[in-house]
Amino acid sequence: MAKTLTEQGVQKIAQRFVDSIDHAAYYLDGEPKTVPLFRTMAGMDSAKVYVYFDDTIVGEVSDVQLVDKDGDVVASTDRVFEKPTGKGLYVAFKYKIEEMEVETIGQL
Repeated sequence: MAKTLTEQGVQKIAQRFVDSIDHAAYYLDGEPKTVPLFRTMAGMDSAKVYVYFDDTIVGEVSDVQLVDKDGDVVASTDRVFEKPTGKGLYVAFKYKIEEMEVETIGQL
């Protein structure tokens, strides 16, 4: 079975994904915090969301999550980062949008 999405359709899915993200949530030394998004980008078949922790944040950064405009967590990482004084930290969420061919089995 052939793919049905056009390049524009794939690009719109990527754009709508990044547009739906409102902020990032995370834990700093076990305490829940939020931070605004640093940058979002949508390409022809990719979606990228960057979260930046500036030099004012110090300690163990964990469970970084992307939260959409409905308040739902739509992506997360279980990595733990030790954030030192005087250095920034970027966490990047990168996705490739690709249509998968699916065959129809039987008829209704």
